[in-house]
Amino acid sequence: MQKLALEYLQKTQQKFPNRIAIVDPKSSISFGELWQRSILFGSWLMENFGRYNQPIVVDIPKSIEAVIALIAIQLTGNIYVPIDTETPPKRKEAILNSLKNALTIQLSSGNFVVDQKTYNTGYNAKIENINSLEIQLFEALKKRIDLDPLYIIFTSGTTGVPKGVTISNRSVIDYIDWACSAYEISDSEIIGNQAPLYFDNSVLDLYLTFAKGCELHLITDETLAFPSSLTEYLVQNKINFIFFVPSVLNNLSALDMLGEYDLTKIKKLLFAGEPMPLQTIKYFRKHLPNAILSNLYGPTEITVDCIYWIFGDELDKLENTPLGKPCDNTKILFINEEEKPLFEADKIGEICVAGSGLALGYWNQPKETDMAFIQNPAHENYSEIIYKTGDLGYISSKDGLIYMTGRKDRQIKIRGRRVELGEIESAIYRVEGIKQCAVLFDPNKQRITAFFSGEVKIIKLTETLREYLPSYMIPTEFLKQERFPTTSNGKMDFKALQENLL
Repeated sequence: MQKLALEYLQKTQQKFPNRIAIVDPKSSISFGELWQRSILFGSWLMENFGRYNQPIVVDIPKSIEAVIALIAIQLTGNIYVPIDTETPPKRKEAILNSLKNALTIQLSSGNFVVDQKTYNTGYNAKIENINSLEIQLFEALKKRIDLDPLYIIFTSGTTGVPKGVTISNRSVIDYIDWACSAYEISDSEIIGNQAPLYFDNSVLDLYLTFAKGCELHLITDETLAFPSSLTEYLVQNKINFIFFVPSVLNNLSALDMLGEYDLTKIKKLLFAGEPMPLQTIKYFRKHLPNAILSNLYGPTEITVDCIYWIFGDELDKLENTPLGKPCDNTKILFINEEEKPLFEADKIGEICVAGSGLALGYWNQPKETDMAFIQNPAHENYSEIIYKTGDLGYISSKDGLIYMTGRKDRQIKIRGRRVELGEIESAIYRVEGIKQCAVLFDPNKQRITAFFSGEVKIIKLTETLREYLPSYMIPTEFLKQERFPTTSNGKMDFKALQENLL
């Protein structure tokens, strides 16, 4: 029985040691070399730090070296925590405080640096002992079980403190086994990776590669930023499998890039992270008539995805884009505002998820965990935890598919990234002179607007926010208010503010 997600790579590198595993802008690496370099670095980590089942931060840009770090951490029996290298210092400090004295791996002049100790990535003095080093590492791994954490990915938090979603080995194994079956993954897949390693969509790309011996291309942000550069890369590298956020695909569609470039080598096109317009799906169906087109849905707390749909002949008849049906080993249910279960079709409720894909909770945040992960209200016969997504949706009586209608709270998704508007407000309140603020989002324009009162210059606002927030969370516009509208009970009237965005 497979206990660790790491076992995918262990078996594949034995089967395909000389096959190219990963390609980044600087170089490529075979499965055999990837494994050896990870063993060497993992042994060095164990020898110098000796930690077990503890988070270790990977603060390295998306690259072969970053992937080696992720693997090496698993080899030591620890938990990897990928973060954005551009994370503002204050936000990074909040993440590290949440993790409590976690080690951080960085890259300097091509070498790994951990707690002021440097590991030379070109070091191979122990290469002749690679088999004994592997045996030593795996001997220590025998005590790990499939429910032990594999990784932690941080998401936005309403209180201004990011939340560390903790995912087990079992959850990733369950998800990858399902994906391999659902999409008939083989070693012929050449995967074009769009998602950064700190975004959970990358989990599918990485572990499909490890499980099946695929070739994974780590596409840079610079290439992704320009549709012509992206399409050229996809063509030149014969990419046949991509899992992108819809905004990237929308840009390709809007500029009719498939009318200019032949991308018919793409056989599997998956998308998730934000709503996907039907017209974009139809555009890709027109230009890629033989490709699998699949929509997926799932918050970070659900190990990437829990609902999916592969489009067929029904596409032209659809009026809205469906989320689809539950992935294997997943249960989807709906609850009302009183957290009572809803069983009727077409009845809108909060989408909740049960199954082995559920996260273990938020690292070191038990209160937040208990609020989001609750006992299934449909029964009290045994412990069955469900996750409340905050998304609203329903099962259609017409086709039996699940559709999403919006958000229950003020959490949004912008360009595939999840954001709590409350975290932005918390950052604004740090600015001296701010009296009151509110942050709203226009989903049609993908625009974040901050309303504020007080004697503060907008340039000071933006400068301060850059210390606390990543660029995608900084509001597009700031609107000064003399007085904020209120409802009859004295609370801020968000509906009235929203009308100013129209």
